Amino acid sequence: MAPSDERVINETEWDLLEALWTRERATAREITEDLTDTRAWAYSTVKTLLDRMVAKDLVAARRVGNVWEYTPAVERVDARRTAWRRFLSGAFGSSLEPALHFIANDAKLTKKQRERLRKLLEDDS
Repeated sequence: MAPSDERVINETEWDLLEALWTRERATAREITEDLTDTRAWAYSTVKTLLDRMVAKDLVAARRVGNVWEYTPAVERVDARRTAWRRFLSGAFGSSLEPALHFIANDAKLTKKQRERLRKLLEDDS
Protein backbone atom coordinates (compact mmCIF):
# COMPACT_ATOMS: atom_id res chain seq x y z
CA MET A 1 0.00 0.00 0.00
CA ALA A 2 1.54 3.27 -1.10
CA PRO A 3 1.63 6.13 1.43
CA SER A 4 -1.01 8.06 -0.51
CA ASP A 5 -3.26 4.99 -0.34
CA GLU A 6 -2.88 4.53 3.40
CA ARG A 7 -6.19 4.63 5.17
CA VAL A 8 -6.39 5.75 8.76
CA ILE A 9 -8.28 3.20 10.83
CA ASN A 10 -9.83 4.53 14.02
CA GLU A 11 -10.39 2.53 17.21
CA THR A 12 -13.97 1.53 16.46
CA GLU A 13 -13.04 0.49 12.93
CA TRP A 14 -10.34 -1.83 14.31
CA ASP A 15 -13.00 -3.66 16.30
CA LEU A 16 -15.19 -4.11 13.24
CA LEU A 17 -12.26 -5.19 11.08
CA GLU A 18 -11.12 -7.72 13.68
CA ALA A 19 -14.58 -9.27 13.64
CA LEU A 20 -14.57 -9.35 9.83
CA TRP A 21 -11.05 -10.78 9.62
CA THR A 22 -12.15 -13.54 11.99
CA ARG A 23 -15.37 -14.32 10.09
CA GLU A 24 -14.11 -13.35 6.60
CA ARG A 25 -17.63 -12.13 5.76
CA ALA A 26 -20.59 -11.14 7.87
CA THR A 27 -23.77 -9.14 8.04
CA ALA A 28 -24.14 -6.11 10.29
CA ARG A 29 -26.36 -8.21 12.57
CA GLU A 30 -23.63 -10.87 12.95
CA ILE A 31 -21.01 -8.23 13.72
CA THR A 32 -23.35 -6.64 16.26
CA GLU A 33 -23.70 -10.01 17.99
CA ASP A 34 -19.94 -10.65 17.87
CA LEU A 35 -19.22 -7.33 19.56
CA THR A 36 -21.95 -7.50 22.21
CA ASP A 37 -19.50 -8.21 25.07
CA THR A 38 -17.02 -5.50 24.14
CA ARG A 39 -19.04 -2.78 22.44
CA ALA A 40 -22.77 -3.24 23.15
CA TRP A 41 -23.59 -1.23 20.01
CA ALA A 42 -27.05 -1.16 18.50
CA TYR A 43 -27.46 -2.80 15.10
CA SER A 44 -28.05 0.62 13.51
CA THR A 45 -24.72 1.87 14.89
CA VAL A 46 -22.81 -1.10 13.47
CA LYS A 47 -24.57 -0.73 10.11
CA THR A 48 -23.72 2.98 9.95
CA LEU A 49 -20.08 2.34 10.87
CA LEU A 50 -19.76 -0.44 8.28
CA ASP A 51 -21.27 1.78 5.58
CA ARG A 52 -18.78 4.53 6.43
CA MET A 53 -15.97 1.98 6.22
CA VAL A 54 -17.21 1.00 2.75
CA ALA A 55 -16.85 4.66 1.73
CA LYS A 56 -13.28 4.62 3.09
CA ASP A 57 -12.49 1.41 1.15
CA LEU A 58 -11.78 -0.46 4.38
CA VAL A 59 -14.71 -2.82 3.85
CA ALA A 60 -16.50 -4.16 0.77
CA ALA A 61 -20.25 -4.74 0.71
CA ARG A 62 -22.58 -6.76 -1.47
CA ARG A 63 -26.29 -7.34 -1.30
CA VAL A 64 -27.25 -10.96 -0.58
CA GLY A 65 -31.00 -11.35 -0.69
CA ASN A 66 -32.40 -8.65 1.53
CA VAL A 67 -29.26 -8.04 3.63
CA TRP A 68 -25.82 -6.59 3.07
CA GLU A 69 -22.78 -8.80 3.53
CA TYR A 70 -19.47 -7.18 4.42
CA THR A 71 -15.92 -8.36 3.86
CA PRO A 72 -12.63 -6.74 4.80
CA ALA A 73 -11.14 -4.76 1.91
CA VAL A 74 -7.78 -4.44 3.62
CA GLU A 75 -5.54 -7.28 4.75
CA ARG A 76 -4.80 -7.49 8.47
CA VAL A 77 -1.04 -7.34 7.92
CA ASP A 78 -1.33 -4.27 5.67
CA ALA A 79 -3.56 -2.48 8.18
CA ARG A 80 -1.14 -3.25 11.02
CA ARG A 81 1.86 -2.17 8.94
CA THR A 82 0.19 1.14 8.11
CA ALA A 83 -0.82 1.70 11.75
CA TRP A 84 2.72 0.89 12.93
CA ARG A 85 4.25 3.33 10.43
CA ARG A 86 1.86 6.10 11.51
CA PHE A 87 2.57 5.40 15.18
CA LEU A 88 6.32 5.23 14.62
CA SER A 89 6.24 8.48 12.67
CA GLY A 90 4.16 10.34 15.24
CA ALA A 91 5.57 8.99 18.48
CA PHE A 92 9.20 8.38 17.53
CA GLY A 93 9.91 10.64 14.55
CA SER A 94 10.05 7.57 12.27
CA SER A 95 13.12 6.30 14.13
CA LEU A 96 13.02 2.61 14.94
CA GLU A 97 15.77 2.56 17.57
CA PRO A 98 13.95 4.69 20.18
CA ALA A 99 10.77 2.70 19.52
CA LEU A 100 12.58 -0.58 20.18
CA HIS A 101 14.24 0.94 23.25
CA PHE A 102 10.81 1.90 24.54
CA ILE A 103 9.43 -1.57 23.90
CA ALA A 104 12.40 -3.28 25.51
CA ASN A 105 12.75 -1.00 28.54
CA ASP A 106 9.80 1.28 29.19
CA ALA A 107 6.90 -0.95 28.16
CA LYS A 108 7.36 -3.10 31.27
CA LEU A 109 7.81 -6.35 29.36
CA THR A 110 8.15 -9.50 31.40
CA LYS A 111 11.37 -11.46 31.17
CA LYS A 112 9.60 -14.01 28.96
CA GLN A 113 8.30 -11.28 26.62
CA ARG A 114 11.79 -9.75 26.37
CA GLU A 115 13.22 -13.15 25.47
CA ARG A 116 10.58 -13.62 22.78
CA LEU A 117 11.33 -10.15 21.40
CA ARG A 118 15.06 -10.93 21.34
CA LYS A 119 14.37 -14.22 19.53
CA LEU A 120 12.13 -12.48 16.98
CA LEU A 121 14.83 -9.92 16.25
CA GLU A 122 17.50 -12.61 15.92
CA ASP A 123 15.36 -14.89 13.73
CA ASP A 124 14.53 -12.18 11.22
CA SER A 125 18.08 -11.00 10.69
